[in-house]
Amino acid sequence: MSQPTHSSNGNSPALSVIIAVGGQRARAGRALQSLLDQSIIDRMEILLFDLGPKECSPLPGSDHPRVKLTRWDPTGLLSTARAQGIRAAKSPVVAFMEEHCEMQAGWAEAVVSDHKEPWAGVGTDFINANPDAGKSNKAFQMNYGSYIRPVGGRGPTRLIAGQNSSFKRNVLLRYEPNLELLLKAEMILQWKILEDGYQMFYDPSVKIAHLNENTFRRLAIGVFYWNWGYGNVRAQVYKWGPFRRWTWIVLSPLIPWLRLLRLFRQQLTIRPVPFSQFLRDIPFIFGISLCSAAGQVVGLLKSGERAYWEFSHFEMNEPRLSREEFAR
Repeated sequence: MSQPTHSSNGNSPALSVIIAVGGQRARAGRALQSLLDQSIIDRMEILLFDLGPKECSPLPGSDHPRVKLTRWDPTGLLSTARAQGIRAAKSPVVAFMEEHCEMQAGWAEAVVSDHKEPWAGVGTDFINANPDAGKSNKAFQMNYGSYIRPVGGRGPTRLIAGQNSSFKRNVLLRYEPNLELLLKAEMILQWKILEDGYQMFYDPSVKIAHLNENTFRRLAIGVFYWNWGYGNVRAQVYKWGPFRRWTWIVLSPLIPWLRLLRLFRQQLTIRPVPFSQFLRDIPFIFGISLCSAAGQVVGLLKSGERAYWEFSHFEMNEPRLSREEFAR
């Protein structure tokens, strides 16, 4: 397998960022502004897919010369927007961004610098954008916090946070015509990239602020639909037959226990959080892991079409409140 290349010229951007937004206009506006504030905005292009309600006004900043706006029907899929963004991108490096994030100062410059090396994908670190807002701290730990950070610090890693990471565009295009399917479960896309001999890189010096769900119920809903889609895509991509599907279904009750065991071993070795906090988090971790397992089971029994839409709608429209907003 040849190494991914990084080539550019004076007329093409160094970084293409794909962001899809929905009905949460205020936070989407902040997300877009965090890109426009990057120090190398003159070397970037922002591919903005607006899936907000038809009566919504354009986002502030969407008329910026570095922004390419596409208005879509609100029933569109996040994975479809990303696939179209990859195909339309002019840069050799493509980054995905969730609309409930804000890129911190220096993010774009660091990503472009990291991609000068032969990494297929580059992931960064996250900070909690709505601390102490209901269950947001626990949700953050499960989504992007210490429980899932790469163990080894800065350097090569196996997996990165696919929904807010960057990739060499030519590597992504290798997976046509199945690219959109793989983008419905970006973890599987990364598995395929690794299987083909490429490497990922983790740079914790770069920060992204991430808004998190406020309640156990809301996180459980998002996790359930994501895992429904993930289970379905995995079975399609790896061509699971009935025996493999039913074996996984029968063993699925073990998923929460295996996840707890993995986190417990992590606590014994690198202690990502105080042990007392880990003990307090166990009911939350176990409950969310049960929802993950349930979603995977449904994905092995049914089509993933509903899950793809439900998760896309959830990602772009689920309220993620600050502590002050949640307390009202």
